Amino acid sequence: MIGIAAVFGAISIFAADFWVKSQAKAQSEIKVVTVEAPQQPKVEFKTIVVAQAPLRYGMELGRPQLAEIPWPQDSLPQGAFPTIDKLLADGSRVVLSPIEVNEPVLLTKLSGPNGRATLSNILSPGMRAVTIRTDEIAGVGGFVTPGDRVDVVLTRDAG
Repeated sequence: MIGIAAVFGAISIFAADFWVKSQAKAQSEIKVVTVEAPQQPKVEFKTIVVAQAPLRYGMELGRPQLAEIPWPQDSLPQGAFPTIDKLLADGSRVVLSPIEVNEPVLLTKLSGPNGRATLSNILSPGMRAVTIRTDEIAGVGGFVTPGDRVDVVLTRDAG
């Protein structure tokens, strides 16, 4: 048994040596091919005005709250302002929709020059606003806050 084991052991050693040498020979025959890296696409940048701090409904815009950053020219959002001077050129503006930090300041989220944060500024075309006198208890206990959109259905007897 020991002799048979020694024979199989010697055969396996020679087979392993043969395999290792053939792999080394194959590795040395591999050609190295160099491929040129593709050219980076040329991206042109322009500046855009973004918020430096969270802006909420009714806040008046000022220079400390705004910043100008580079933005790819091909993906400028519609209604974006290129500079803070152009944004504030015609007069102060008021925020009508929340704007988060580093979010572009867009014309659709602001009032007009020297505008105010009024209900009529945030109504979409075809919508109408009506006030209803309520107290804290009847007014859903403070769950509805300024700037929330609420659909109300009025039903009444015609008799």
